[in-house]
Amino acid sequence: MKTLLLFSLLTFNKADTLPTHIDSTDQKHVLKPGRLWAIGSTSLLTLGSTYVYLQRTWWNEKGVPFHFDEGRDLTYASGLDKVAHLTGGIFVADIYYNAYRWAGLSQRKAEWLALGSAAFVELGIELKDAYSPTYGFSWQDVAAGTLGGFWPMLQNRSGFLRDAQWKASYWQQTTKYFDERGIPQQRFSIDDYVNQTYWFSFSPEHFGGHRWKTSWPDWLQVSIGMGLDAQTWSVRHDGLGGRHEWYVAPDINLVKLFKPRRTGTKLLLGLLKYIKIPAPTLQIGPTLRWHWLYF
Repeated sequence: MKTLLLFSLLTFNKADTLPTHIDSTDQKHVLKPGRLWAIGSTSLLTLGSTYVYLQRTWWNEKGVPFHFDEGRDLTYASGLDKVAHLTGGIFVADIYYNAYRWAGLSQRKAEWLALGSAAFVELGIELKDAYSPTYGFSWQDVAAGTLGGFWPMLQNRSGFLRDAQWKASYWQQTTKYFDERGIPQQRFSIDDYVNQTYWFSFSPEHFGGHRWKTSWPDWLQVSIGMGLDAQTWSVRHDGLGGRHEWYVAPDINLVKLFKPRRTGTKLLLGLLKYIKIPAPTLQIGPTLRWHWLYF
């Protein structure tokens, strides 16, 4: 998540005219080579810094020869990591699509290049995992991240998805991940899936008639979340990933609420749109529970 936010920040800083949402129409475009170079240099800077970060903090320079994952990745997080890779692919594709449009590419070219960029980033992540002492190269992760790369195409062709948002949240409710791994507690760990939740927010206005659509606030959304049950999750017993938790909560489309015009506001909302806003939340599985405020 830190990598995505860093890339977003660098891209939006350069993109003073970058749109805050995906356009459904392809208007006249003029290619701007300088902006394409800016996208390329920003990408290299971000990927390079990410490599150094992982080398020093995640693998801690304890790499092993290239190897494929032997199936652990399908169990240790009960598939939630696949949702994470899907979400990451969506984030990357969304950022790149808007960046390519800012650089003057047509909608169709920007869509395909965004898909390719998401696949390339995901492949790079897995090539790094291939030398990890804990993980390995996973084709399933590559497939999930690449699938997320289709998000701009789908949004441009669906009014319902155009208003929808994919989000993530991290709330350290338990230190179980650090305790069972025997590592010092951190404020955030990308592999701490027991404290991560992934959300799909949509606008209910698309499910009613004209009166319903005109009365429902276009910025108010409903969000469906997925996480892991900390009580059943464990890495000690063959990497069992625990039961899934499901949530329903209200959400806000910040762009539609504030309708930003200033560059600084667009930048801020461009970063915040990937993070689920804390809200009262109903947990509907595996047990029914009410959270007055879920982060």
